[in-house]
Amino acid sequence: MNKILWPQLPVHALALAMAALAVAIQTEPAVAQKTDIVMLSNGNAVTGEVKEFQRGKMKFSTDAMGTVYVEWPKIVTLTTDKTFEIELEDGTTFFGSMSAAQEPNRLKVIVQRDTFEIATQSVVRLQRIKSTFWRRLDGSIDLGFDFTQQNGKTDLALSGDVKYKMGLRNFKLTYGLTFSRQDSTDDISKLNLRFSYLKQFGYRWFYIGAVSAEENSQLSLDIRGTVGGGIGRYFVQSNKVNFALLGGIGYAREKFTDTEGDNSVPATVGADFQYFSWGGLDTDLSSRLVIMPVLNQLGRWRISFITSFKREVVKDFYFNVSLNEFYDSQPPSATANKNDLSLTTSFGWSF
Repeated sequence: MNKILWPQLPVHALALAMAALAVAIQTEPAVAQKTDIVMLSNGNAVTGEVKEFQRGKMKFSTDAMGTVYVEWPKIVTLTTDKTFEIELEDGTTFFGSMSAAQEPNRLKVIVQRDTFEIATQSVVRLQRIKSTFWRRLDGSIDLGFDFTQQNGKTDLALSGDVKYKMGLRNFKLTYGLTFSRQDSTDDISKLNLRFSYLKQFGYRWFYIGAVSAEENSQLSLDIRGTVGGGIGRYFVQSNKVNFALLGGIGYAREKFTDTEGDNSVPATVGADFQYFSWGGLDTDLSSRLVIMPVLNQLGRWRISFITSFKREVVKDFYFNVSLNEFYDSQPPSATANKNDLSLTTSFGWSF
């Protein structure tokens, strides 16, 4: 992997050096970076800079056309001296650069001092190994708002995520806040906050650890804090579909309205499904089902089901419809509802 070497500067020149560095970064000729070559199935070769490839499309920056998105089946081969995380459809991952092979529809992968060939269409993801913390961040923000004057009903929904990727390690923060107010009824509030760490290893396997906090007045849940971990595997990873199963165990401290705080030990069995299509605008469909039998409270089990449909409206802005269902077979509070079903519409921005 290429390393970036920074010059050592005298302390008294630090401010000047930082200013000079900022100017150098901003004024660096774009042409110097756009040396990647993509060979298309129609015989055309395009020079530019490979940004990333995921979900069937490669983000490619050019001088003449700006940033374009190229469907991966139309790519015969490509050449780049930049370092990428290269993921294949069988789950194998490499870190290296690429060049064109002698045979069509094949790539040469250069990993340190080793070189080997792969089929171009066996690649399902390319992630640029970025040099700074901020460039490794990705995420989204969703905002929904509804107001009905007749009954004074107000609904507010805020959700999103922030992801940081470093090689095979993934850090993710997800958040969700829902608030509803209506005349002559109690306010409804929900809060979900979750931080997770996922590490991939061979043959599509991964392990995951997470810390979460949640509140749901609809279920009379004042607060629940959970820490846990588990192991899972991607059974399908392609340019259109991801499907994974996982299992694990956790520890939770929870308090319901009019009850004392209590401890629980939930086991976790879950399935995660994602489907995405590409064209002029992206479409994403994702579903996550988690079943949690509580080991120290026999007969009690919880279910979490979240599904969302996202349709891009303009570049990086999308419309989102989410259906959420939370179920608790034996809530500690006798007055608590067993389930909470909600449908949310919102607009979002991805970065």
